[in-house]
Amino acid sequence: MQKIDLIALDLDGTALAPQNTVSAATREAVRRAREAGLHVVISTGRICGEARDFAIALDANDLMVTAGGASLSSVSSGRCIMRMSMPWEPAVRVAAAVERIGITAMVYAGETLLITPYDDMEFGRYKSNEGYLAVKQVVPSVAEYIAENHLSVDKIFARTQDAVMLGMIRGQIEKIPGVRVMSSAADNIEVVTPSADKGTALGMLCRELGTDLSRAAAIGDSENDLEMLRAVALPIAMGNATDEVKAICSWETLTNAQDGVAAAIDRILAGSE
Repeated sequence: MQKIDLIALDLDGTALAPQNTVSAATREAVRRAREAGLHVVISTGRICGEARDFAIALDANDLMVTAGGASLSSVSSGRCIMRMSMPWEPAVRVAAAVERIGITAMVYAGETLLITPYDDMEFGRYKSNEGYLAVKQVVPSVAEYIAENHLSVDKIFARTQDAVMLGMIRGQIEKIPGVRVMSSAADNIEVVTPSADKGTALGMLCRELGTDLSRAAAIGDSENDLEMLRAVALPIAMGNATDEVKAICSWETLTNAQDGVAAAIDRILAGSE
């Protein structure tokens, strides 16, 4: 096995259990890896404020890839230290399309999550962590708010259980110049600038820590992890990963309900001894 000195962890469907919690087994595995001299970093689609809560729970390194690769963030400061944002014009078009169809969405603008009152009601059913509550800003229309303030946007996240509707909105958004559409689960789409992805951002993070992707491992489960998994020396798929993810990975660990990240970290440590 390659000499690995950094492990990048996706959160949802990967380092987090199905209930969006950090298990004791996963936290202990992260501790063992860091005691062995490895960097363990978060690489997630979530905004810094949300990701920070989980990074602290995992006791991961300070630097994180956030917003699906559109930003690098610091756990200790709770802020972005680098952003690759989409200009306000395409962001307005995407936000307007989502609002017109009427599916729930969150718009990531720096350290702020912009949502409508309807989105606030829907996301409030299951999002109660401190990071989310601290960064959300409720506005009557997100599209109008972006247009009026000429805001650069890191990511737009939209969710619906209606697969037909999701496919329809994805098809519409993919025709908008200056954006890239991906997904982190079967019920959502994520929209970023074409230059932003987890692989590119993780390469920047590696350089900040004095290492590079040739000595990095990454663990993921979904479409928005593909660039990261392709970029690293050791790509690892979760047992619950999509077939597309599994096809490009070196090996497969257990599911996130079975502490698959802990099992993968222990296998990496065993191979590096």
